Amino acid sequence: MKATKNDLRQRFEEEALPLMQDMFAQAYHLTRNRADAEDLVQEAYIRGMRKFAQFQPGTNLKAWLGRILFNQFINEYRRKKRRIKSVYVEGVENMAGVEDQPENDERFAFMNPDDLAHDDSFMQSLDQDLKEGLLDLDDRYRDVLLLNTVGELSYKDIASKLKLPIGTVMSRLHRAKAFLRERFGGKAPAMS
Repeated sequence: MKATKNDLRQRFEEEALPLMQDMFAQAYHLTRNRADAEDLVQEAYIRGMRKFAQFQPGTNLKAWLGRILFNQFINEYRRKKRRIKSVYVEGVENMAGVEDQPENDERFAFMNPDDLAHDDSFMQSLDQDLKEGLLDLDDRYRDVLLLNTVGELSYKDIASKLKLPIGTVMSRLHRAKAFLRERFGGKAPAMS
């Protein structure tokens, strides 16, 4: 017999609400900001309730919700990054006579998307050099690096989450760290 929506909702509330403090702690670790952490938990719980029919009873609900929360965090990070880039591109394209201006013209310095990244709560917890380094990394390398360092996931968990072979995860993580090491003169800065 298939569970009704009300049954699923009641089961979700009974099983998931006691985990809210743990989810908040994980969200706060990611965002370093109470309001952003609360928003992230709320979004994760809304999504979790909608998708609860897909949850396999007998498996780890805390891990399942944690995965939803982390995916929500990464999606929000990507959305903010896209907005930053689009503001930068639109701003430059809308300026009259851009092609006539020298590239290092100080009037365009404020348009640097790396400087706009201060709005992102995750990026606020990092120093400026690391922010720029992360924004310069290709998305596929940055994703693996963030999952490993911030999300504290193993190679196996990252491979499962991103649906990649473990060797690819290891290679991308190595390349991300090598990029940051080269950028910072021999050693990669701490991320968390």
